[in-house]
Amino acid sequence: MVLSIGQVVRFNIYQQSYYFNTSSAFVNGMSRMKTGIADYFKLADVNAALAEENRVLREKLKENNQLTDSQLIVSKDSFGKKKYTYQTANVVQFTTHLQNNFITIDKGSKLGIKKDMAVLSPSGIAGIVVDVSEDFSLVLSAINSQFKATPMIPSANFRDGSVSWNGKDPTIIQLNGVSRFEKITPGMSVVTSNYSVKFPSGIPIGKILRVNKTGGSSFYDIDVKLATDFRKLSHVYVVNYSHAAQIDTLNRRTNNGR
Repeated sequence: MVLSIGQVVRFNIYQQSYYFNTSSAFVNGMSRMKTGIADYFKLADVNAALAEENRVLREKLKENNQLTDSQLIVSKDSFGKKKYTYQTANVVQFTTHLQNNFITIDKGSKLGIKKDMAVLSPSGIAGIVVDVSEDFSLVLSAINSQFKATPMIPSANFRDGSVSWNGKDPTIIQLNGVSRFEKITPGMSVVTSNYSVKFPSGIPIGKILRVNKTGGSSFYDIDVKLATDFRKLSHVYVVNYSHAAQIDTLNRRTNNGR
């Protein structure tokens, strides 16, 4: 039967054309499938490359530079140096269902990671480094009851209070210390303040979801929808603040009464 089919295909133009088109469609389909599978397994490398590209772009932003003699330093050169530099890292472990959640990343002291460094996701704040080994670091997640950051609401010209997590919904953080006399409405963006020591200013925290007035309190109860989805976290940026050592020294002098 196989020989007969081969003869038919060999000596008849219509059958040759049909066989060629059918086999080509099959081969092309298999090739597309193979390419799709290969592309899928390349996603990790693609994501890593994009994370590195974003790191470079972040370092070029104006917010990462310091002012000297009223002139903006736009690069690390003989005129000055940047306030912040960024290092990419992969998330190797995290939790979101606990009251005190942590993130483990694959960069440690060998690559310059230190305690108290800020950690960002591609879309906003992620946490603070609290412990470091040679090759790994433990990050206090923003969805941890011990986390605090200094917020800013640019559209309301508000720079005060703090953000912290109440241990309930891992997609929502709370904005505290906002007076009921402030004009705050849902939809307003909340970012890190320029008063923040660890985080660069202007990093997204999230958008105001609910604004409630509670009893005789002088402050709002405000829920903020987090910019970072911690359930999908795979890459982060560790922030190195170039003046951290100087500020730590000043704080120690203040605490010692000097």
